[in-house]
Amino acid sequence: MPQILGSIKMPKQFPPEIKERALGLYIKGDKSAREIAEMLWDDFAIEVKPSTIYLWAREGEWNVQQIEVRTEAISKIKETEGQRFARTQQEHLDTYESMRHKAGHELEHLNFDKAFDAAKALDMSMKGEREVIKGMVNLQFIQNVLSVLVEEINDEDTLKRVAGRLKGLIQTEEPSLS
Repeated sequence: MPQILGSIKMPKQFPPEIKERALGLYIKGDKSAREIAEMLWDDFAIEVKPSTIYLWAREGEWNVQQIEVRTEAISKIKETEGQRFARTQQEHLDTYESMRHKAGHELEHLNFDKAFDAAKALDMSMKGEREVIKGMVNLQFIQNVLSVLVEEINDEDTLKRVAGRLKGLIQTEEPSLS
């Protein structure tokens, strides 16, 4: 009996901070289990085998956590950009509204030197408002498309490429939105 117990290997217990560090590295998604094990050795001078990393990942459903973290990060980026554009759009809409009200008021009292000038100002402000509202509708559509992409793309590299290209599109369209 003692020989049997002598051959049974008890699982090695690791301090929680090691497993937490491994999880953090795994979630980033740019390291293999072997690289994570090497980094743990560098940080803690404790040997963790790549197979242990895989076991932790499987048992702790680290893939699910990784996807959740990425999705949340991309959503925050999208939300931040979306909020900035929405704020800018609202400022433009407010300016055009103000111009339209002023021109409408001036037209009522004919304080313009020429009625044509008041009508021109009114027309310009209404066209501006329509353009801004059209931009807001387009931006909402783009945000909805981006949400679908974030939810459906599971490959990190593809998601990064798509996010980068969309950000580039937004930046090139920015002058026409303002």
